[in-house]
Amino acid sequence: MFENIQVEGYLQQIMDKIQNSLLVWSNLLELIVFIVLTASAFFLSKFLYSHVEDLLSKIKALTKRKKLRIIDQLLFPLILMILIGFYFVAAAALNLPTVIIGIFGNLVSAWLIVKVISLFFPRNRMFRFLSALIWIIAALRILNIYQETINLLDSLAFNSGNLRISLLLIIKVVIIFSVLFWLAGKLSRLITGRIDKSEDLTPSVKVLLTKIAKFLIFTSAILFTLSAVGIDLSAFAFLGGAIGVGLGFGLQKIVSNFISGIIILADKSIKPGDVVEIGDVYGWVRKLDTRFVSVVTRSGKEFLIPNEDFITKEVINWSYSDELVRVEAKVGVAYNSDLRLVQELMMQSITEKERILTDPAPNVLLMGFGDSSVNFELRFWISDPRNGIQNIRSQVLLSIWDSFKENNVEIPFPQRDHHLKSLPDDLNNFLNQNREIKQKDKAKNNNSENKGQDNNEQDKLDKDG
Repeated sequence: MFENIQVEGYLQQIMDKIQNSLLVWSNLLELIVFIVLTASAFFLSKFLYSHVEDLLSKIKALTKRKKLRIIDQLLFPLILMILIGFYFVAAAALNLPTVIIGIFGNLVSAWLIVKVISLFFPRNRMFRFLSALIWIIAALRILNIYQETINLLDSLAFNSGNLRISLLLIIKVVIIFSVLFWLAGKLSRLITGRIDKSEDLTPSVKVLLTKIAKFLIFTSAILFTLSAVGIDLSAFAFLGGAIGVGLGFGLQKIVSNFISGIIILADKSIKPGDVVEIGDVYGWVRKLDTRFVSVVTRSGKEFLIPNEDFITKEVINWSYSDELVRVEAKVGVAYNSDLRLVQELMMQSITEKERILTDPAPNVLLMGFGDSSVNFELRFWISDPRNGIQNIRSQVLLSIWDSFKENNVEIPFPQRDHHLKSLPDDLNNFLNQNREIKQKDKAKNNNSENKGQDNNEQDKLDKDG
């Protein structure tokens, strides 16, 4: 699978360097000395940490975070470099070997330089990645195995058609793409910030320009990466057919939403900040994305509605041309009410509501005579639909209710009269029997009362006689 693998030769070169340079008594002694110097530098850095912190605290130009970064990154390698310098002075006086210590000294010097440079940049993954990459390249050059390592990585390769893919190529792609992708992100945020600050552009145009800029920037980063590592872009021409098939089947919804998003941005039917109603969702548009529109309701729920729905379904945009919205409140009163008093009370219910506009003027209309009530409709205007429509309608209806109670205006409920023309025979017989029983009981009660009265009158006569 792989061609011209040089692993054995590379490892043989490493072993030769170790046997000729490291596995020598003088070099082993230097290695032990370096280990001692490293341990000494570690303990000295811990011991001097607080003293150096007190010393840097006197420099007012440095922030606390910067001081801690300086101590954490530079104290240990700086002390190690000083100790290595003392060893070179002692080696020159005592004629001690300096081959291994010189190599480690160069490595520590490169490490210290990278740490110093990184102090001027923010601590993020990209700078840590670049710092490690720079130090690895410097270490390979110091050890004089840089070209051998490059040859080894290049030999680990395989062919895929006309495309030769090696481990060196993959590493180059990862490094270049990481750097370019990071730069593309920085550039994208810079351009997005400039577009958002522009007062001459509408929100829809800002979103459209932002998406186009991001697409062009990141696509350019990918193409430049492939071109920089020497990949012939024509080798990817076969992907066009596969992408076309994928778009025709599995990606049709994604493509539909993407195209719908472009249409929405182009015709400016929906823009961030609009108050919209689609289906059962009512809220304001927070964000327009390539696949969906983010709509936040009054309850705080955020619905991610596909762009296609805003093209194919009925959408109410309460703030499309302007934010003026008319709200209706319907009320029914009893037929014995003073209708002109009802009109006055309904107008009074909106006098102290801050959200209700006086221009256009509100109005109360008699809509008709219903089966159980006289129907009125109160119409008024608001200019902030994003703050809710049902809540202001509820406030008005509550005020109307209070006014009607204070002035004895009745809000009727439906009433119905039921007339029974005929009943089943069984029910008729049952009712007749009950009627006869009640009549007999009533007759007995009347006889008992009459007999009692006669006895009382006879007793009275006997007493008088």
